[in-house]
Amino acid sequence: MTEQESGPLAGLEVLDLTEHMAGPFCTMILADMGAEVIKLERPGKGDSVRAWGDGSERNPYFRYINRNKKGITLDYKQPEGKALFLRLVEGMDVLVENYRPNVMPRAGLGFADLRALNPRLVYAQLSGLGYDGPAAGRGGFDLIAQGMGGIMHVTGEADGPPTSVGLPICDLGTGMWAVQGILAALYERQRTGKGRLVECSLLETAIGFSSWTSAQWLADREEPTRQGSRHRQNAPYQRVRTKDGYLMIGAAGEAIWQRCAAALGHPEWCRDPHFATNQQRLQNRAILEATIEDVLATGTTDHWVEVLEAAGVPCGPVYDYAQMFADPQVKHRGLVQYASDPELGEVPHIRTPIKIGDAVRVRAAAPKLGQHNGEIFGRLGLTPVEIEKLRAKGVV
Repeated sequence: MTEQESGPLAGLEVLDLTEHMAGPFCTMILADMGAEVIKLERPGKGDSVRAWGDGSERNPYFRYINRNKKGITLDYKQPEGKALFLRLVEGMDVLVENYRPNVMPRAGLGFADLRALNPRLVYAQLSGLGYDGPAAGRGGFDLIAQGMGGIMHVTGEADGPPTSVGLPICDLGTGMWAVQGILAALYERQRTGKGRLVECSLLETAIGFSSWTSAQWLADREEPTRQGSRHRQNAPYQRVRTKDGYLMIGAAGEAIWQRCAAALGHPEWCRDPHFATNQQRLQNRAILEATIEDVLATGTTDHWVEVLEAAGVPCGPVYDYAQMFADPQVKHRGLVQYASDPELGEVPHIRTPIKIGDAVRVRAAAPKLGQHNGEIFGRLGLTPVEIEKLRAKGVV
């Protein structure tokens, strides 16, 4: 198998104990990069996301973030299951879990316990609010982190209530941070021969994403306000209405603003005392928006994108999903990839948005519950008869 076929992380063994979104998204990225990710689930139940959507095992929510993985079932709370679990860990490079902080240590399977068994193990913990501190024991979900981490405070229209981002940004971000931490720990292990504990949380992701808003608050203690789609420091850099939809204009900076005004047929705006400088445009933003939208109402979004692009003004349409996936650039870049499934046929997925040739890609659909028990436990020396006995006991 060539490197392009197997991926840059080929040979990396990952044990995935996660469910919901953040953890599975982390291990999905590792799997897309070629790691062998073994997803461990509860016998008979599995990841709770399997029950989402239409309730079938193969719903799109589960399928999207668990592609390219192998699936096993194991109850490590039973003595025979724990023994098998420890044997699995001996051969792993990475373990990823997102239980509450006391779950794995209480079972004798925390980082300190497993490091003694496998000193090279990189152990990644993903949590809601962090693994220590006064709120460590609380459960955490994406929207809770968006609220506590300031994201909702700065999202929405100025006269509206705090609003969540329309995507699970804290879940996805935590999964991405975890991948970076894991790869850094693996790089360090090449020098030291020893694994590391990698910690990420949804709350810390939300605050980490706050960037400029937190930087400003820390500097002057001034609370950031909600701006809708508007940029905080530049105007017009925002969503505006056209004849048939919406357009994003990025006329940040005086040179681009001059090109924008000329392209819209009103170069005199650059001499208007309301609009001449960026500071004046910010102070008179409501007037600026209404003035621009009066012009844009005479043409379609496609028309104005063409006009502004020709003038060198950064812009783009605000798409719905059908428009987004039909866009020629999206198609050209191959954002949708397919994996064959014997029951569902060619299953579409959004690829991980990293290009390393064609080595980071969707290779296989998500596993059925326990699909690879025979293969993975067979590597540990168990026979089909022994596996069946364990299944009858509810161990696998």
